[in-house]
Parts: sequence; structure tokens; C-alpha cells
Amino acid sequence: MGTAQNLDVVSLSFSPIPTEIRHWLTAVVVLGFLSFFTSCSLFLVLGYRLFKWHLKAKRTNQFVILIFNLVLADIQQSLAFLLNTEWLRMNQIAVGTRICWAQGWFVSTGDLASGVWCLAIGIHTFASVIFNYRLRPLHFYLTIAALWTFVYGMALIGVGLHPHDLYVRAGPWCWVNHKFGQIRLWTHYFWIFVAQFGVTVTYALIYVMLVQRIRSGSFGEAEALRAKTISNFMVVYPVIYVFCTVPLASARMAAMSGHSPSLRHLCLAAAMITSNGWLDVLVYTMTRRIMIFSDEPPPEAYGVDTFSTPFWGDSHKRLRVTTTIEATARPGKGRGHMALHSRPPSRNGSTDDLVGAQKGIGLKEIMTVTTTEVRSDPAELADMVELEETRKQKPQTPEKRVSMDGVN
Repeated sequence: MGTAQNLDVVSLSFSPIPTEIRHWLTAVVVLGFLSFFTSCSLFLVLGYRLFKWHLKAKRTNQFVILIFNLVLADIQQSLAFLLNTEWLRMNQIAVGTRICWAQGWFVSTGDLASGVWCLAIGIHTFASVIFNYRLRPLHFYLTIAALWTFVYGMALIGVGLHPHDLYVRAGPWCWVNHKFGQIRLWTHYFWIFVAQFGVTVTYALIYVMLVQRIRSGSFGEAEALRAKTISNFMVVYPVIYVFCTVPLASARMAAMSGHSPSLRHLCLAAAMITSNGWLDVLVYTMTRRIMIFSDEPPPEAYGVDTFSTPFWGDSHKRLRVTTTIEATARPGKGRGHMALHSRPPSRNGSTDDLVGAQKGIGLKEIMTVTTTEVRSDPAELADMVELEETRKQKPQTPEKRVSMDGVN
């Protein structure tokens, strides 16, 4: 790759790197390596889980797939700043080298992809939690392909327009030439600001709607407690993304308006944006542990199926008692009777069916079935929904489910 021609002083190679800037770049490299290592680790774990789930259950989970793509974006973003290792080794930022071009490419694709997938996860969470809606599998995978096409398409626009002098020195690393301000704005920072705004609004809406449902009594006691925990999680995701991306985006926008930031300012902003990777890994593994430790994919039927109690939360099991009383009329005669039928305990609990019948008016008896279930596993909101659906689907003929005696 040839050396770019007709570059101004702020775009030319930089040698030697001042000692103070070397210290700042070293911090950027360390945080970049941390993000790269943790993102690659989670990428491999999720890849293994998705493959295993597909083989075992013939299904996966849309949210986990979105996290998989976010981690892939974080890998590219962290790799961009990890390449500063080469500048530290050479004690110069060499424009026109393959490393310079690769770094510019990964900054363009990694930063944009991270914002795109953060927003996609926010929209998916909003649709799932608030409306219990998910795309059909075909539409879901087409959307994934379209988002990656958009990310790489934005980067290729600049490469196509300026193949020889697009990526040059832009402060303490290589990126888009400052002369191409329109390319910087419309293929990169405009969309990052859209992602920042979209992520903030989306999670704010989720939080407000969940809190409103809790206050209106839409949830039971256990559901309300879990919904409150989930709503608190919703604040963390946009805060991390905005906190990490705003400093660099605002610094570059200031440079476009003629107020160039110092190299130290840019290094600090780079340290924050490259921390996006390890912070994403930290927050998602702490709040969505099921995607790492579960042998079965979370069911797609529930909008909160991948949430779990964080490591700092209450790890003790909570008791749950569910009582269902059903009554049905059936023809019969004879004296009243009472029978107790026990089933084996399930999920660390016990379940008994207490069946009582009393002789009614005419030739009918009223059958009363009381099901009491005591469970000692962690109460999940999805389980509550599952219990309710199971109750609704129970047959209306209790004699098929229980043994009867004492009938003449």
C-alpha cells in the first residue's frame, strides 16, 4: 500500500511519539486488549451455546443471537485500538502502511456496528418485554444480514470515493482524513448519534412502561418484584453505551467545527470507547447468565426469558405456593366421598391433589379439585406465565386425572 500524497501536517506520519502520549496510548492498548480478550471469550462461549442448543433442541434464542452479533462488533472495535501496539513498538504512527489502513477500517466498522447492535437489542427488548412480539425466524435473519450490510456499506462508501488517502493519521491513531468531513459525518457519526438517541429513548420507554405496569397492579407480587429488577437493568445498558461513545464522538464533531481536541483528550476518549467491549461483556454476563450456563435455549415465548438475578443480587431460593381450585358438574349418584391422590414432587417441591365430592341436588355431584404446589426454586416471571397457561389448559374432567373410591 503506497504512501498517501498531498497530506497536511496533521495527517502525516508522526515520529517520534512524545513520552506523555506513549503513556496514554499504552492505557488505550491495555483497555483494548481487555475488551478484545473478554469479547472473544464471550463470542466463543455464545457460539458454542448456540451450536449446542441447535443440535439438542433444534432452536435458539433471538436475544442471544443479537448479543452474539454485538460481541462480534465489539471485537472489531477493540481490535482497532489494540493496533496501537504497533505504533508503540515503532515509536511512530506510519501513514500509508497496512496497519494504518486496517486500523482506520476497524474504527469505522467497529464503532458503527457497536451502536447498530446496541440499538437493535434495545428495539428487540422493547418489542419483547412490552408487546411480547418477535420477528419470524426468516425475517429475523434477514434483518441481521441487512444490518451488517449497512455497517460495511457505510465504510465502503468512503473507500470507494477515496481509495488512496481515506485512512491517514487522525490524532494518535489512523482514521478518515479530516478533509473528508462529510464522509465522517454521514457515514459514521450521524448514525452513531442516531444510535445514542435511539438506545436512550428505547430503554427509557421500557423503564417507564414497566414501572407504570407495576404501579397499576398489572403484575402479581412475585411478578412485580421481578419486573422492578428488570426495569432497573434497563437503565444500565444505555448509560454504558452513551458514556463510552459520547466523548470521542463529541471530540471529532468539535474538530469538524474548527476546535481540534488535544492528543491527550483523544486518548482519553479512545480509552473510554474501547472499554465498551469489556463493559458489554460484564453487564450482559451478570444480568443474562442463562445464555452462558443454560443447557437449554431460553424460550422465545417470553419477553424477559433471558434475565437473571445478577451476581450481587439475592442468590437464596424463594418459596412459591400456587393453589388452584376447579369445580365441574358431572352426572352421578351415591354417597359422598373423599379421596386424596398424591403425585411425585417436581422441581424440588411437592404437589398433592385433594379431591372432594358431595352429593348435590338431583343426580349431579360437584367435583372440587384443589391443587397446591410448593416450589423452592427461584421464582421466574416466565414460570408464572407458564403456570397460568398450564392451568388454563387443564382438562375439565377431573376423573381422568385422579383415582376415585367410595362410589356406589
